[in-house]
Amino acid sequence: MTNTKITYKSIGTVAGILLCLVAMVAEAANLYRYRNSEGNLVIDHQVPPEYIAMGYEVITPTGRVEQVVPPQSASGDGDGEQVPAETVAEQLEEDQMLLRSYSTLAELKAAGDRRLEQLEREIEIIESNVSKNQKQLQEHRERAALHQFNGEKVPDTLLKAIEAVLVAQRDAEQMLTLRRNEHHDMALRYQRYGVRFVELTAKRPNEKK
Repeated sequence: MTNTKITYKSIGTVAGILLCLVAMVAEAANLYRYRNSEGNLVIDHQVPPEYIAMGYEVITPTGRVEQVVPPQSASGDGDGEQVPAETVAEQLEEDQMLLRSYSTLAELKAAGDRRLEQLEREIEIIESNVSKNQKQLQEHRERAALHQFNGEKVPDTLLKAIEAVLVAQRDAEQMLTLRRNEHHDMALRYQRYGVRFVELTAKRPNEKK
């Protein structure tokens, strides 16, 4: 009889823990409420692509509305163009990423600053390499000019060294342009993320931004 009581108590404890875990998981995940092709309200963890353009709501497991995404303009209404379903789907995916990855606007900004600082460090290194290549190229050319001034043939080793520096300089300048463009695009991207995050969390008055 004692063993039976202990078993029941253990089962009850395990069940309580499982219920707590289920509640925690449910509270952490947003849900989506939309109408299907039959006009019925559906609540699910995602919105099927074919229903995204019809509009949907982002809600918590307790039913609180977090965000309302209005229906896209229908074609032929004369007031605007219909937004492609792929574009709406991409926006939904980005919205889900933002809500899943960041809790506050400050956290999002900090992540953007880290990415930009990393790119800035890479740009500084490349700029340093470009400067070193320019200095080395100038030294090589001065040596070659001195050989020519003295009526001597420019050594093949020096010519090869000049060619190697030119190739390295070309690659470094291309990489520098690439990283600068990437930094510019990254800054604009996180600026857009910030604006969108504010829109998504506008219905959370108690959330610190």
